[in-house]
Amino acid sequence: MSVTTIERLKLAYRRLRVGANLHRNDALGALFRAWAYTHATQLTGDYYEFGVYRGNSLAHAWLCYRHHRRHLERSARLPYRRQGTVSAFLTQRPRFYGFDTFAGMPDNLEGEDSLAGGSFLASRAQAQARCAAVGLKAPDLQLVQGLFADSAAAIGHTHAAIVHVDCDLYSSANDALTLIAPRLVQGSVLLCDDYDLFRADNQQGERRALQQCADHFGIAFEPWFAYGAASRAFLCHVPTPASAAQP
Repeated sequence: MSVTTIERLKLAYRRLRVGANLHRNDALGALFRAWAYTHATQLTGDYYEFGVYRGNSLAHAWLCYRHHRRHLERSARLPYRRQGTVSAFLTQRPRFYGFDTFAGMPDNLEGEDSLAGGSFLASRAQAQARCAAVGLKAPDLQLVQGLFADSAAAIGHTHAAIVHVDCDLYSSANDALTLIAPRLVQGSVLLCDDYDLFRADNQQGERRALQQCADHFGIAFEPWFAYGAASRAFLCHVPTPASAAQP
């Protein structure tokens, strides 16, 4: 399945204008800011997205990564040499993982009509074509089809630099966070696209899942910034083995 001419034009425009996304207060702006942070701090690691839908944010994450990498590689205005930690950082190339059932929302009892089973349906081929249109293809891209709880074998061995959770439901978010928590390191970025859904009820949705993840794994999620209608970004503070052993 290929993307339409209009979709290609939109993606081409995004590629040309990717640098303007720093001041956007939506998911595209959040992704731009997250990749800026990883390059400023030389945080290596892969990109994980749970809830791919048509592949828009996955494709944009790739464009943001390429923008910041080119700036770090080529800009003559940077006041330092590309050696040491910067040189080591540039030898690393992240892989982009996208997890989705590609069958729409699973059947659920979370009580929102807009999140009914089967909604947000898009095929894997649609997402793959949209990513390919901006140059994101295998092996850089790994699309994983299936329930998150059944996808542990697809998680890479490298730690996660940025994790984008866009799956609305508590059950899905809980499975995603449980899956990825062992790959989080100090400073990893977590983007929760639906954190304040369900009227910001701490007992529902991504809020509940994130609190349970913090309790179970001992990870502190520091609020970083809000974006969009109901979204939050967090920085991860992961306990070291020594600190985890403290009573």
